Amino acid sequence: MKTRVESTSNSLSAKLVRYGQEKFTGRLDLKVSTAQQWSFYLSYGRLVWASGSVHPTRRWCRQILYHCPEVNPNRIALKKIEPESCWDYHLMVLLARKRMINPQQTVVVIKGTVAEILFDIFQSLTLVSREKTLIQPSNDSVSSNTIETTVKKPDNFLLNAQLGVRPSIQGILPQTWMLEVEPTIKQVQQVWQQWSEMGLEDVSPDLAPVLLQKSALQQQTSVATYKNLVTLINGKRTLRDIAALIKRDLLLLTRSLNPYIQKQLIELVEVPDLIAPFFVDIPAKADISTQNSQTQKSHKKSDQPLIVCIDDHPQTCKIMKDVIQSAGYRFLGIQDSIKALPLLLKHKPDLIFLDLVMPIVNGYEMCAQIRRVSMFANTPVIILTAKDGIVDRVRARIVGATDFLTKPIDNQKVVAKVRKYHTTSPSKTDPV
Repeated sequence: MKTRVESTSNSLSAKLVRYGQEKFTGRLDLKVSTAQQWSFYLSYGRLVWASGSVHPTRRWCRQILYHCPEVNPNRIALKKIEPESCWDYHLMVLLARKRMINPQQTVVVIKGTVAEILFDIFQSLTLVSREKTLIQPSNDSVSSNTIETTVKKPDNFLLNAQLGVRPSIQGILPQTWMLEVEPTIKQVQQVWQQWSEMGLEDVSPDLAPVLLQKSALQQQTSVATYKNLVTLINGKRTLRDIAALIKRDLLLLTRSLNPYIQKQLIELVEVPDLIAPFFVDIPAKADISTQNSQTQKSHKKSDQPLIVCIDDHPQTCKIMKDVIQSAGYRFLGIQDSIKALPLLLKHKPDLIFLDLVMPIVNGYEMCAQIRRVSMFANTPVIILTAKDGIVDRVRARIVGATDFLTKPIDNQKVVAKVRKYHTTSPSKTDPV
């Protein structure tokens, strides 16, 4: 006999499969009684994309960093798009058209995104069904191109179909890159079933583990295991983030952490989403030509590139100044991280060296702030650090760092980094 939970999940799956069989083209908006909502985009019955859940930016960065490591998702300034468009799919279309990602990478990103969202939906429906609550259909008027699915027991969801809606104004990717509805749903159902059988129905993979009792944890684990846990678990990475970071199956990772969670040595907490990619207004052609003439005039004042070093240690700034000026470049040292951004906006440097460990605002936070400013979207940012571990590199890449330079300062390496990056034009750094 099927449980209420299975009936609800199967009811939704059957509806989605039927839309696939009927070669539906458009958007399916799903709502459950928890007020959560998701959207699926189909083209002639095949899955194009999906959106929703609590961490859209984390999901996008996670999928790109895992499947397309050569692309830095935080180094792209995206032109503003229509509100109804999915910025993540829109951006992926542009990356594919620019051939910055290949067809195989595009397909696995689509598959990973859809799988995460389906998983979240199955989990939400399970929790809602357990509470035995029902959503009531809205009394609001429905547009002429909207089909409303009547809610009947035991369904706890509302499914609306918007005909002909696409996820991007740029159009959609080739049909062969899209997913079959039924096999995709069955694969995710199997993963969700395994997750449930482990007793993790209430555990969202979007929660972040936090170490509660380090001393007790150290006593119950090996030296290598404890070191890995301390390195990876910082309260800012979700279970999904960590699984992608170490390239391990999410289920296996969570299973390995579950004993420590049960013993209350590790706690799972909610974390906010990452900052979405920067969207810019593209000025008119006349404005561009005016800006170009102004830029040319400003460059005539000094042909030497300006190199900035943000480091709270005076000695480091002095060494960097001597090295960089001796190599024929202009230099600006900034020791107060609070004043760094205003000074960067004022002087518009060609390259930035950024210390990782600083009081008040650390290098990660500063790099993220720099990348939010459109004029610095493509400015090379080189992290100065005494640590050069894989975790530090991944974290720095997530916030938009271009490269690393390890301390103590090596004069030749500093000059080599400057010559490598200062001539790179913004258009060549990230074509999108």
